[in-house]
Amino acid sequence: MKIEDLFRDLHSLPSIPKVAQDLILQFDNPSSSLESVARNIEKDPVISAKILRLANSARFRGSRESSSIEDAAMRLGFNTLRTLVLASAVTGAFKASPSFDLKAFWLKSFQVAGICRMLARQTGADAEIAFTCGVMHNIGELLIQTGAPEVAERINASAKAGTVGHVANETLQLGFGYPEVGAHLAKLWHLPNVIVEAIAHQAHPSQAPDNAAQPLIVAQATTISDAIESHGGATQEAQQAVTGPLMDGIDLNILFQGLPAVLEADKAFAELLN
Repeated sequence: MKIEDLFRDLHSLPSIPKVAQDLILQFDNPSSSLESVARNIEKDPVISAKILRLANSARFRGSRESSSIEDAAMRLGFNTLRTLVLASAVTGAFKASPSFDLKAFWLKSFQVAGICRMLARQTGADAEIAFTCGVMHNIGELLIQTGAPEVAERINASAKAGTVGHVANETLQLGFGYPEVGAHLAKLWHLPNVIVEAIAHQAHPSQAPDNAAQPLIVAQATTISDAIESHGGATQEAQQAVTGPLMDGIDLNILFQGLPAVLEADKAFAELLN
């Protein structure tokens, strides 16, 4: 099967609203101001509502309530606003059947995103781009699970049979993996190339062009997230499980000390978006 065939046969292709695509380009323009961004956000009532809700949440709320998008934008700041706009657009693009736990999927994605941000701050990479890459890292699986149920059923049945590991299973069944599907969708959405590459090369970060930092950060974050899930939290056992060459240059002691608070905050962030 070719990846183009999969996309042609999808029951529905999720789309990001035009205003969100415009905002993504606006955020990447160094001459953009918070005021001009706020004016464009106001064109999308769904994104506007989520931004007001976040600005007035316990995490950001000041001494008074934000009642305008411009005021909320000033409170949240450029980086948080950028993250929220893209995350809101992406989470709103998918509709799942009752058999797929969409909330659990996004909670996991935001956990990976929060870890990505922590890793980026340690390594000097762009922390907000890292967060966004984390949110987006598994949209290939989400696209197949929500848009191609017959293909998903085949993959899921094979995985349950224990024939191969999760990472390799979809490649064996389809001829390509979830990262390639996610990167293809990100290209169709005209997302920045740094995000496309992070999704595409997360399973083999050493092959990323120009030794890009974000694919390695996503690979590290997913490994840590899986260990946390397997060992019941950010435990000593989880830390020991991820120790190895993949984490070269990362201070795991500092990272694991800060994880509980960060993961709790990003869990609340994910729930606000859902």
